[in-house]
Amino acid sequence: MEAALIIIGIVAFVGILIGLSWYFDRKRSQAMEVVARNLNFAFNREGEAGVLMDWGHFHLFSHGHSRKVRNLLGGRANEIGVKIFDYRCTTGSGKNSHTWSQTVILFGSDKLDLPAFTLRPENLFHKIGGLFGCQDIDFPSHPGFSKRYLLRGRDEGLIRSVFTPEVLSFFENSSGLNAEGAQHHLLFYRMNKAINPDEIQALLAEGFRLFGLLKKV
Repeated sequence: MEAALIIIGIVAFVGILIGLSWYFDRKRSQAMEVVARNLNFAFNREGEAGVLMDWGHFHLFSHGHSRKVRNLLGGRANEIGVKIFDYRCTTGSGKNSHTWSQTVILFGSDKLDLPAFTLRPENLFHKIGGLFGCQDIDFPSHPGFSKRYLLRGRDEGLIRSVFTPEVLSFFENSSGLNAEGAQHHLLFYRMNKAINPDEIQALLAEGFRLFGLLKKV
């Protein structure tokens, strides 16, 4: 009898967790749809499979499993194609698994012509890797940037030409940013941070500031 009550209690507890998860996911989708209307963007709660198919070459989409795009907002602003969406993936398995969730902005425009690069906050493991020759493009003129961020890419010369003093100062004055570029596209997000819907427009404005600094003259 006690064992049966324990099992019933566990099942009920799991059911409550699932119900709460569904409730909060639904509330977030509703709030994201309101943001889409305010921006005059289209909204797709289930996301688009094409995002992962078309942009899988970006580092963000190239690792982990159970990848999923949801709450996708899409449209044009200032003649620039913009997609905003929640992205989730899982690394590891079992007890060693970790799920990463973040709100991502994808800009697409022929005003960009970027070398392939990835930029993320630098941590202790990156610094140790640097001791063994792992790439980290530093800028002596901006030690704050070099200390705070890890910048990588194949064509170091082109990357250095794109990361002007203005771009370096942009990142020096902010923390926790991630950016990836490739030709006419730019990803902008904060790793493992799902942005509150009422903060989406502020993140978008920040992304547009970076876009303006990176676009072709």
